[in-house]
Amino acid sequence: MSTQDLHTIISQKIDLRWSDWAQQHPHLAEVIDRVRLVESVVTLLSEDTEFVRAMREADLDAARLGAASKLLEQAELTIRKLLPV
Repeated sequence: MSTQDLHTIISQKIDLRWSDWAQQHPHLAEVIDRVRLVESVVTLLSEDTEFVRAMREADLDAARLGAASKLLEQAELTIRKLLPV
């Protein structure tokens, strides 16, 4: 996942909770810069070893899925050659 993707996801997640939180904490909501909040969360996550490990594993899973998909495509081509319709 790119840093930009992470920024977008974090921003969306903050947006989901912001209204309710801002109603409970109106004075804080007035002074908190949401862009800086997103940056802070992204920084915290990038320094969190569990998060980094989980993202690395997700990247590996995506690579494995891509490789498996290519294998299935290759198998389908072979089967089409062996059993033409």
